[in-house]
Amino acid sequence: MLASCGGGGDGDKPSPAAMASSRPVEQSDLEIAQLIYEGSPRTPAGFYSDPMPSGQDHVATMHLKNADIDASAASGPLYELCTNDWNQALAWSEDDAQSAAVYADLVETNDDTRYFEFGRVRPGEPQFYVRTRVFKCAYLDRSSANLRVGHGPAGQLNQRPISAQELRNLSEYLWLFTTFNNYGHIVLKSSGATLDSGLSHTLIIGTLVRNGLSTVCDRIDVMGWRHNVDNNGQLQLDVQTLWSFGARESGGVASLCSS
Repeated sequence: MLASCGGGGDGDKPSPAAMASSRPVEQSDLEIAQLIYEGSPRTPAGFYSDPMPSGQDHVATMHLKNADIDASAASGPLYELCTNDWNQALAWSEDDAQSAAVYADLVETNDDTRYFEFGRVRPGEPQFYVRTRVFKCAYLDRSSANLRVGHGPAGQLNQRPISAQELRNLSEYLWLFTTFNNYGHIVLKSSGATLDSGLSHTLIIGTLVRNGLSTVCDRIDVMGWRHNVDNNGQLQLDVQTLWSFGARESGGVASLCSS
């Protein structure tokens, strides 16, 4: 479905009935704009959450990538590392810490069914707690993905059985580590579907594109960020802009642009 502010004759526009039946979210364009400008909440109810550890005021969470431990990978495909060996994951974490501008001391280790986690503390004020994670290959192998591209092959899901809930958890979890998890982006809907050859899960995301001029409207793109997984666990990421519209904000109130 495509829609925009202004332009084209009535014959080029879908009918109101077609728009209502094909629109993938309940929110109107004005409601989407208001949510984006307000900046909170940025995810719908029931969306995956990754609570911060208690007692820590400043926390950063990251997955180690191939370029973090191999300088020669800086210009090639970028993907999160995986291993089933705790010692290998720890060695990668230590290599990354040693190469950082400020070394962060290892203070805690955690073992999740999906990843190994190493908690490190950077000295100084304010003090930062850094959670460094490495996927377990038995759960997810991302070596076929390329984060620099942002679509296409997305890895191999090795979790069994492959279920709609597992794909949802993975899709929402991976969203946490994208640029969409920042102000100017909101998840409007998270939903799954069954395919002939597997499953899919789609996040409908609204994205603010600032114009930079107070007298001109911003653009808001609504896109589908969809992970497909086949029966063998192969993941594919597709990103498609569904429609765009113009909006502006003044005094905390959003309005749509008529042209």
